[in-house]
Amino acid sequence: MQNYDDKEIDILALQIGCLIKFKRLEKNLSQEDIGLFIGSNATMIGRVERAETSPSWQNLLKIFQAVGLNYESPFQLKSLDENLLIVEKCIKLERKLTREKQDYYESLKKLLKDKYKNQNKRKS
Repeated sequence: MQNYDDKEIDILALQIGCLIKFKRLEKNLSQEDIGLFIGSNATMIGRVERAETSPSWQNLLKIFQAVGLNYESPFQLKSLDENLLIVEKCIKLERKLTREKQDYYESLKKLLKDKYKNQNKRKS
């Protein structure tokens, strides 16, 4: 397994949240559906999708199972372009793309770009 530094772990958290959201939207599930499936609530699922919290490995595995994610692939750091593509796919799958959600996705794309830029500077 690859060793990740703290900045890469931050990127992984965003990546995992995006992948969960994408798979949830693809399956037409709500955050509440996933919360009920794992014995939690929609608020917790939203916080995981936004990388605001780190769930226990048990809950993360349950979330992966609920949305149909392989438990290994989310932990393999993807490129910036791959992560931005996941965000774009989420936007396309949104049933109701409000201005607030549009702003969120734009800020998420900016955050990903900034984190990758900072990561690349550190490695130089």
